[in-house]
Amino acid sequence: FFVQDMASAISVGVLDPHENSVIVDTCAAPGGKSLAAAVLSGGKAEIHSFDLHESKLSLIRSGAERLGLNNISVARRDATNPDPTLVGKADRVICDAPCSGLGVLGKKPDLRYKDLSNMEELNALQLEILTASSTYLKSGGYMVYSTCTLNPNENERIVEKFLSQNPSFELVPFEVDGLMAKGGMLTLLPHIQICDGFFIAKIRRK
Repeated sequence: FFVQDMASAISVGVLDPHENSVIVDTCAAPGGKSLAAAVLSGGKAEIHSFDLHESKLSLIRSGAERLGLNNISVARRDATNPDPTLVGKADRVICDAPCSGLGVLGKKPDLRYKDLSNMEELNALQLEILTASSTYLKSGGYMVYSTCTLNPNENERIVEKFLSQNPSFELVPFEVDGLMAKGGMLTLLPHIQICDGFFIAKIRRK
């Protein structure tokens, strides 16, 4: 087994991994969502887990080995620079973008003192990563964009801007664990769902 917050587990449920599908996790470390996708696909999906930081890749490899999962390949890659061999090949994409972390203050109280003066730069990076991640999707494929923040400028606004610039993509309504997202976007609140503060958007390539 491995431990995962309910919010992260819900986001992978929204992704709906299947057997024999190709899944790309663009900002994967420490690997919880890749591992959950592997488990939900019965260990029969082809999963590519990328992360910018080489030092964190061992966490994904060790987690997969401990769980007996041999369908996860791990490599260092900048999420803004997609792997050309996988462009247009993925059935599912996990884009768990770097964020301010304002939804996990209960676990990381030091974030209260984080300097947020570079928020505009972070927003630009989030949009760039989301746009690059979308290139992996084949027609009809689904991508989950998620963050562990409650800031609309990192969540809804990023998705809205991406869709305005990429008309071949659309939001998809979803329901998971009794939670409804008729507009294709859902925010989980710690004091209501009793989990990390989390944002999930489900996007389909037309």
